[in-house]
Amino acid sequence: MSNPSSPSSSAAQHQDPLHQQELAAGASDDAGIIVPGVAAGDDELSPPRCEWEFRLARTVPSTALPGASDAIGSVDFDPTGRLLATGGIARKIRMYNVTSLLDSSATASGAGPAACICVPAKLSSVRWRPCASVVGCGDYDGVVTEYDVERGVASWERDEHAGRRVWALDYAPGATMAASGSDDRTAHVWDPRAPSAGWTTARAGGAVLCVEFDPSGGPQLAVGSADRRAVVYDVRALGRGAVAWMDGHGRAVTYVRWAGAGAGAGRRVVTSAADGTHRLWEWGPGEELAREVRSYSGHASARSFVGMGVWRGAGLVASGSESNHVFVYDLRWAKPIWVHPFCGAHLPVSNVGGGGFVSAVAWRQGGDLHGGALVAGGSDGVLKMFTCQRRKAEEADGDH
Repeated sequence: MSNPSSPSSSAAQHQDPLHQQELAAGASDDAGIIVPGVAAGDDELSPPRCEWEFRLARTVPSTALPGASDAIGSVDFDPTGRLLATGGIARKIRMYNVTSLLDSSATASGAGPAACICVPAKLSSVRWRPCASVVGCGDYDGVVTEYDVERGVASWERDEHAGRRVWALDYAPGATMAASGSDDRTAHVWDPRAPSAGWTTARAGGAVLCVEFDPSGGPQLAVGSADRRAVVYDVRALGRGAVAWMDGHGRAVTYVRWAGAGAGAGRRVVTSAADGTHRLWEWGPGEELAREVRSYSGHASARSFVGMGVWRGAGLVASGSESNHVFVYDLRWAKPIWVHPFCGAHLPVSNVGGGGFVSAVAWRQGGDLHGGALVAGGSDGVLKMFTCQRRKAEEADGDH
């Protein structure tokens, strides 16, 4: 998916690197590169140690025919963490059994898709609906559609964005509300239990590229757009405007993710932009202008969506990169704690535009905070599943 970078032009006016880029094949089973901390005094926010051990559990190659694009644009774990859905250029929703992906003894065929649904348009976003075996999708034709996974058919659709691409879709906890962001510079909020009953609209100064409800159940919706700004709305009163503002990115805001509670009763959000940074923001009760707590850099993001996700329980941020690497940051430090070359074990991090990039990432939320799972999808259609385990204190101290 292309990455709009200025408030004066919409996403539709930009080239689509995922569609046009010559895609590279192949995958590496390298366990990853631990990025050492900078020498004392150079950067006080550099990680003193890597507290996590990451392992590649499974590589699922693309099944696309030669010359065909199979770029993955979105990945999402279902609420139970047992299923994974992917979507992208190939006009397919693929569902995977997570246990099979994590089982190193499983055969390659056993780790393939458990189900596949063909859809009529390229997909920008896939999102599981809470409390139901339903996947919602936003597509390039401006349509939001829900698919019944068990029957493999569409259960309903809404086409209310005037045919402009839907970049993002999200559900509130309990599926009491849904939201979509579009090239038409609006975010729509509606009740998925009665999708034709109407909706409310929040407007932005550019294409709305990302939306996410507060996962704790609060009435807040975070929205990021091509006008370089991220804002938070109270969905009970969208017409009154934003209740919090995050200004500071130099280019389009491509992802916005809630990061759990901050100090006191403060709220925290992580944003990602085409300026090559992720940023952590915090604001307290009664405050409208969020404070930038930290900026994270190292990955490359200037013209493509590279994915960004927050494992809220562990305080970790994952992202893709145009250098074709997976990056993991700890919210406490500005530098990455782990980097994995997605295609080829010896690619330098500076190898931008080398034939592919990591285009989507997601964490499996909940569960054991000492161990987790991270999935990443590439512009070449390759899917990789990683496990991470918190190291014992003496092991972490021994890294340096």
